[in-house]
Amino acid sequence: MAESRTTLPNRLPYLLMGGHICVDAAQAGLAAVLPFLVLDGGLSYAQATLLVLASNIASAVIQPLFGWLGDKKARPWLMALGVVLAGGGIAAIGLLKTYWLIVLAALISGIGNAMLHPEGGRLANLVGGTDKAVSMSVFSVGGQVGFCLGPIITVAAINAFGLAGTLVYLAFCLPYAAVLLAFNRRFLFFGLREQAAEGAQVARDRWGAFSMVMGALSVRSIVFYGVTSFMPLFIIGTFGVEQGFASTLITVFSLAGAVATALSGLASHKVSIPALMVGGFCLIGAAMLVFIFCHNLPLCIAMLMLIAVGTNIFNPPAVALSQSYLPAHLGMASGLSFGVAVAVGGVVSPLLGMVGDAVGLAPVLLLLVAFSAVGLACSLATMRIEKRR
Repeated sequence: MAESRTTLPNRLPYLLMGGHICVDAAQAGLAAVLPFLVLDGGLSYAQATLLVLASNIASAVIQPLFGWLGDKKARPWLMALGVVLAGGGIAAIGLLKTYWLIVLAALISGIGNAMLHPEGGRLANLVGGTDKAVSMSVFSVGGQVGFCLGPIITVAAINAFGLAGTLVYLAFCLPYAAVLLAFNRRFLFFGLREQAAEGAQVARDRWGAFSMVMGALSVRSIVFYGVTSFMPLFIIGTFGVEQGFASTLITVFSLAGAVATALSGLASHKVSIPALMVGGFCLIGAAMLVFIFCHNLPLCIAMLMLIAVGTNIFNPPAVALSQSYLPAHLGMASGLSFGVAVAVGGVVSPLLGMVGDAVGLAPVLLLLVAFSAVGLACSLATMRIEKRR
């Protein structure tokens, strides 16, 4: 019987998703521990934010390196080590008393995060068989679940045990690392087998086509960071709602995005990946304009959910497409897509904040619309490339 395109050939993508949950929960948990470090640990605001910067830079900058290493020689064990370092770094932060040791722990956690993403993304592509978009969507959902769980785990553990509660990350990161290590030989065999099978079929790397998808993914990251950073403030200023209500909308945004991510692989069965990218950016731009000018709170919330769908419905399939353009460098493609593209949003966000300080938040959101137009242009270029493929 022919295998359905919507059925993954094995359960390995779900195992990879679990590792993604662990490392991204640790990354999100770092942001959640900052208020406790300021209030109970005596850190200044600048010192606290440096921890997040150190972790994110370590994660984003080093990811392509680990991707390159994975392309030279399959190293599935890097995922298990990454989970240990990501969890161990955040666990140590609550125990250490010396500031620069805390910074070192944040760096170690970021390095652990960087270890998992390229190898995990490379293997998610390989174990997906003929349905790589669905496999990538499963892997990507793990990241969003982790980002949702991280703050909840951190706050609950610290409230119960004080700053030492960060040790909770060892309770699930160490066992899961052992699980990944137990599957190391299977990952290694599967990856080498698939690479050998595909190696005879693939042509040269297409860096030009890859750069178009990277451009779209980078714009997507800018929009994501911009929305989560500034839309709650815009809603407070426009409608006078309480801060707690506005912050809750970020959870709504995250949940809508998680649903869209989960459905993205199946959506790629209905339309082409470039068409998904084009539709996503059109949806983002249109919903953003309505959000800015409608002055109706329920409609603004609805637009926020549509923006979440737009920013996530094409993301995992686009990563899979970018990998197809670099068949000899799947790990490098994963590292750039998961690391550098995300880092672009983190770098641009403070610049948008400077614009907001100078001229207000509405112009910042209009800039996000302009960025969406750039993402649309990259997506249309990708569509033309695919038509000639």
